[in-house]
Amino acid sequence: MREALRLLRERGASGCVLLGDPGFYGRFGVRVEPGLVLRGVPLGYFQAISFGSSPPRGTVAYPEAFAAKG
Repeated sequence: MREALRLLRERGASGCVLLGDPGFYGRFGVRVEPGLVLRGVPLGYFQAISFGSSPPRGTVAYPEAFAAKG
């Protein structure tokens, strides 16, 4: 995970969103962002990390291949 985040920063990404266990991803600085939504997913499991000064906001849609099934 550390290497993935490093590579994203190196390639100029402004951040990263993910769907997963907050107990695991929290140790890498990933957290729930109140202004960020992935419809149909329990609030605590959609998380993000920003590499800049402003937190991510808005509604995220993954490609169908990554669709969360509830």
